[in-house]
Amino acid sequence: MDTIEFIQHMVAGGHRQVDAAMKDMTADQFNWVPTGTANPISATYVHCLNSEDFFVQALLQGKPRLWEENCCAEKTGIMKTPGYGGGWEEFKQMHVDSGSLLEYQQAVWAATEAYLEKLAPEDLERMVKFAGGDRSVGDMLILSASHTLGHAGEIAALKGLQGG
Repeated sequence: MDTIEFIQHMVAGGHRQVDAAMKDMTADQFNWVPTGTANPISATYVHCLNSEDFFVQALLQGKPRLWEENCCAEKTGIMKTPGYGGGWEEFKQMHVDSGSLLEYQQAVWAATEAYLEKLAPEDLERMVKFAGGDRSVGDMLILSASHTLGHAGEIAALKGLQGG
């Protein structure tokens, strides 16, 4: 297995884990606001998808995010996606329809898979600016995959706390 195949497997594994955690998710579970500083599943799920969209579409390819291209804010009612710039608290006050996000999830994952299919080994070494420094495309893809896997676990734990 080469590096690109490894990254493809990691990304696919993250996608499977998110799907497994989201399986049979009720609207109440999806929007439940846990005590303390934890976020609702809805916020974590949107952040997870939006981060992959940003990493692969915007950062690595210089394309617009699918969130904007597909008018997802208007379709979902989510005007501020949770991330480094905030947006987390808004989810504690809103009811999000998980079904309205399925099309976005499918688009993000398909775009990521298409990007990975055309990736050449030398592309992994190209440097991009991220978080105030230079990172290789390979590093960013591994970060994206591990980010998705981490949030899949978070979603599963929050669902489990509710008996799911």
